[in-house]
Order: sequence, then structure tokens, then C-alpha cells
Amino acid sequence: MEVAGAELGHVVGHAAAKREFLSAVSSGKLHHSWLLRGPRGVGKARLAIQFAMHLLGNGDGELSANAATPVGRLIAAGSHPDFRVIRRPVDDKGKQKSEIPVDSVRSLAEFFSMRPAMGGWRVAIIDSVDEMNRHGENAILKTLEEPPSRAVLFLISHGEQLLLPTVRSRCRVLRCGSLSEHETLSSLAQAGVTGARADEIARIAPERPGRALELEGADAGAAADAISNAVRHLADSDARSLHTALTLAAKSDASMAAAMESLRVSLQKRASRESDPVIAGDWASAALDVMRIDAEAQALNQDRAQTIAAALSRVARLARTGA
Repeated sequence: MEVAGAELGHVVGHAAAKREFLSAVSSGKLHHSWLLRGPRGVGKARLAIQFAMHLLGNGDGELSANAATPVGRLIAAGSHPDFRVIRRPVDDKGKQKSEIPVDSVRSLAEFFSMRPAMGGWRVAIIDSVDEMNRHGENAILKTLEEPPSRAVLFLISHGEQLLLPTVRSRCRVLRCGSLSEHETLSSLAQAGVTGARADEIARIAPERPGRALELEGADAGAAADAISNAVRHLADSDARSLHTALTLAAKSDASMAAAMESLRVSLQKRASRESDPVIAGDWASAALDVMRIDAEAQALNQDRAQTIAAALSRVARLARTGA
């Protein structure tokens, strides 16, 4: 699968993850599989691509974002013989399928069984493990259990689905957290978005510029604001704010996604404000439940209004307990 040119630029943030990877490379004891974990839209896939470019000879000891190099040009064209990205395919109507086919994952065994064509490493990225089913996870276990030499596999995880412990335990984990406000705006500026428009987009998915860019639009912004307002009034059983939130969130796929993003962020902020660790845990658990409801709805193509209602219902039960 080809990699878009925009994915080959500098990756903002994640300094600790970059240092850890480069340290492993320089030690000469590079682990064969890496799990990049963090919320959707913070640049994990871009970071994995940059790591891959480094291994394939795109730098001079430092991480390089130069897409104009021979390695960068081959990756952008989807023609590098030692590099592969596995993502959800697109159907005949141009719509991305809900899952990564298990056959795509199984093909990695053959890819890794061959010697590097250009004399270095063979590198593959699965973006993301949240979009594989259990058959897909089982399919990568053999590669993880019997890693070939001079081969590295990067797994992208948004944390929206539980990963098999047998897969997780065989990977070295790199945590890629949400970006700061400054990093978010820097990332948007790199994408050509600045000023008032950047501020407007950033509020759709705070701290996750990649996700915010995916959801940009008037419907998305209005839905995000409506959900935030509804959450503030859940304990009061405010029917008007709830109706407005459901109506705006159900207008489009982008508006529903923005609404779920806004709901998740609201819950995480509520959890961070709590001094009682038990109550904070309840709000954090609700945020995880919202992410799972969202992921399940996308996989099963469920009704948008019903999905939002289910998520708000989960939060309302917690709000009414006085937590």
C-alpha cells in the first residue's frame, strides 16, 4: 500500500519515544516488534514510518523526515521492496472497509521470509491492530514468536480494542500520548493550517491534530460543542441540550466522530480534576467505554443517533450517582 507524501514529514512531539527507539538502534540489540500505543490522531503511524525510513537508510544516525531521499521516494511510491504498510483496504465504491483482512496479515510471513532486497532490513507496519479481528491477531503471533532476522514489525494501537496478551507481551511498547496545545498547533501549521482556522479545528479533537483534520467541518464543530454542553447538564436531565446533541451528532459520520471525541475528552478532563482516585477511575473508565462504543458502532455500521444515545446514557448513569 502506498504512503501519502504528507505522512513523510517531520513528526511533532513524542520526544521520549524517539529517544528510546534510536537508543535501541544504536545498541545493536533492536527488538523485532514494537507496539506504538496512544490515542488516534497523535502521529503514531507517521512516527512508525519515520522509524522505518531510518532503518532503511534514510538518515545519518538521526531521524530524518526528508521525503526527497531515494528511500523516501520509494516509500511514497509504494515501491520499496523491503517496506510494507497494512491498512484497511478500500472497496469498489471507494469506501474503506471496517477490518483489515486476515489474508493481508498472513502475507507478512512470506514478506519477512525473504532476504532484504537492498541489503538492510525488512520493515512492516500494521495500522492499526484495533482494526484487525482475532483471526488477524492470531495470524501475527507466529511472526512474533519466531521473528526472522533483520526484520522489524511496528504495530499501531489506538487503545480502542483489547489486544491479545500474547501479542502485547512479545512487543516493546512505545507510549505516544496526546500532544500539548503548542505541539497541536505546530502540527497543524505543518499541515498548512494556521491562525483562527487552526484554533477552530483544534477544538474538534483537542490534543489530536491528525484526528481534528479528518473531522474538519461546520457539522463537526457544532456537534462537538453540543456534546460538551450536554455533558455539563447530564445530572440535571436537561432534555433540550440532550436533544440538540443527538440531532447535531447524527447529521454525518464526521459529526458523530467529533461528538464522540468531544465526549471522550470531557470525561478524561473530569477524571483528571477529581481528587478522589476511585471517582477519577470511574470517569476514566467511562471514557474507555465511550471509545469502545464508538469502535463497535463503526465496525457494525450502527445508527449514529443510537450510538450517541448509548454513549451519553453510559455517562448519565455515572453523573446521576453524584460522582
